[in-house]
Amino acid sequence: MTDIAIITLSVICNLIIYLAFGSLLTGRKDKKCPLLLSVIAGFFFYYFVFFFFCVPPMKYYRPLSMLTKMWVPFVAAVVIFSTILNGRKWVSWFKNAMLYVKKHPLVTVFMLLLIGAQIVLVSCTYNFTLDAAYYVANVATSVETDMMNVYDPFTGAWQDHYEMRYFFATYSIQDSVVCQLTGIPALIWTKSVMAVTIILLTNMVYLMIARELIIYRNGRDEVKAGEDSANEDRTGTDHSMGSSKNGELAVVIMTALMFVINLTFITIYTSSLFLMTRTYEGKAIVGNLAIMTVFYLFIRMNDDSIKTRPWLITFIVCFGAATISSSANMLLPVELTVLFLPMIVRKKAWKMLPKYISCVIPGMVFSLIFVLYVKGYFVFYTFPN
Repeated sequence: MTDIAIITLSVICNLIIYLAFGSLLTGRKDKKCPLLLSVIAGFFFYYFVFFFFCVPPMKYYRPLSMLTKMWVPFVAAVVIFSTILNGRKWVSWFKNAMLYVKKHPLVTVFMLLLIGAQIVLVSCTYNFTLDAAYYVANVATSVETDMMNVYDPFTGAWQDHYEMRYFFATYSIQDSVVCQLTGIPALIWTKSVMAVTIILLTNMVYLMIARELIIYRNGRDEVKAGEDSANEDRTGTDHSMGSSKNGELAVVIMTALMFVINLTFITIYTSSLFLMTRTYEGKAIVGNLAIMTVFYLFIRMNDDSIKTRPWLITFIVCFGAATISSSANMLLPVELTVLFLPMIVRKKAWKMLPKYISCVIPGMVFSLIFVLYVKGYFVFYTFPN
């Protein structure tokens, strides 16, 4: 029971921190900005900022405790500042959420059961891969040695240089910071707390995509077809809500089918395999959460229905994903090219081209650095310079 309480409280704290970071991106002006978008954007913004705190101390052979003393006060300051700045908006969001629960109790219960089933499956999955062992062992080793990526997690042997494949992927170092601060064992934090957090965030993206495709898009189409759009702008009424029951049912069906696909499409190295069995690994986050978030932002930008700094959030997602796993260095530039270049050409929105390029740059730069490292052009040693 103690472990369950620790996991539950830790997940709640994670979501609050992500909301605080994300609210700084989404701002206060866009009243229609989804709460879930702020949380997910905050997740990537959190790791985006952590990257800049982590890399310099690690590069210059500084202890993990030094990073912890730098990072924790900063996070506390961000949460306090964001609470003061966006507290009223959060209250409004949660009131709307409670109204939704009262209006759609069966939908809410079904979604909670659906997500709960995924959490149980993920928490009880026995993962025996080398990658899974590396993530847990790297966190535990960093905490025990009070260093960052200096010792081989498998053997405990000192490494004379940093492996570039993991040097910029600071995701596990953040886990080490939390474990050092709280005393939570590395296995519980990585395999339980972060796994549950990723399942929740991934389902948030599924819900946003489903509602965007089924409910909000239909509402905009009705307005364009001749309904009183001026009245909608004045009252904030969603014209699609006349058929909200059918729309919410369709959303439930879509998310349920996505769960079935993830549960059954477990062949070798699919995103479903990583989500359901290797949830807390960086590849699982990139292959499910990051890619789907970019797809959601594309849907919104394609219809000009997002007003909350869409390209800034896209850039943060792409950069933040690259600091979680080096797999993002290849996957996200490809996704951006496949989705956004045709949209730019179709809409003749040439002003978007520099923004698209800026989102591609992080992955390309990290890939170039890794290639130069492999070719022997430079090396970062794990001892004081």
